[in-house]
Amino acid sequence: MKKIFLILLAAVFFAMCKSKKTAAPGEVETITETAAADVQYRDDFRAASAAEKAALLKELRAVDAGYSVIIFTKGYKGEKLVVSTAGKTIYSGNFISNLKTGIAGRVRIQNTADTRVFDDFTKNEAVISAEEAAKHKFIYLMKDTSRKGNPFMITYSNTLRPLK
Repeated sequence: MKKIFLILLAAVFFAMCKSKKTAAPGEVETITETAAADVQYRDDFRAASAAEKAALLKELRAVDAGYSVIIFTKGYKGEKLVVSTAGKTIYSGNFISNLKTGIAGRVRIQNTADTRVFDDFTKNEAVISAEEAAKHKFIYLMKDTSRKGNPFMITYSNTLRPLK
């Protein structure tokens, strides 16, 4: 009985060992520091009323076609975020997701230049391209730290979700 236990223990030990993976001769091993954020395009969710949409755009002064709105949704727990466009910092602060509504905050951006959202906690950034931002009025940015690589999920939409 003791021998069987030792054999099983040795088998488990050797199964846990892993050899180091190396690039084959002639191959170049690439290491990427940060992966790109996942992107999706959706307009199929429940929409807010036209009055609520107009009020939000007026409040953020984003009625013109040159502006879009980033809405931070799930996964924000007070980490420092820096939103910048063309080298200028638009927002620097902390967002906390509301568990009831799923909304953490919103920021107006110019959709004529690429916008970068940098998360100081995970040291990752999401890049919102100017080309896509010009096509969509609302950009939802979700964060999921359990994912490997870049934790951001960008959803481009022309539909405003209910914020309350």
